[in-house]
Amino acid sequence: MPDLATVKVFRYDPSRDTQARYETFEGVPYRDRSVLEVIHLICEERDPTIAFREGCDNGTCTGCAMVVNGEPVLACQQAAEKEMVIEPHPKFKIIKDLVIDFDELRERPEI
Repeated sequence: MPDLATVKVFRYDPSRDTQARYETFEGVPYRDRSVLEVIHLICEERDPTIAFREGCDNGTCTGCAMVVNGEPVLACQQAAEKEMVIEPHPKFKIIKDLVIDFDELRERPEI
């Protein structure tokens, strides 16, 4: 099944969880989709509880900043791959799952 991906999504809710974990989703259609579109598909069809941020869908707002396979990306602009590990950006505090606290950006403009 060449058009189906395995996607590992970082899960963590600091208000409930003592440690982070990864949830794996197998058989996710990814061809001709962005990472953000794949996350939407997972939420719509498999797990509506995944927290993530989105905004403009054209790369200007940076709301969907995250890390995919170890590289910082804008999920709306990054092409999905057959195997992906999706994590929050490590320079920010995690609010929940893939949602990060952008307030730190205002306080630390060098990021």
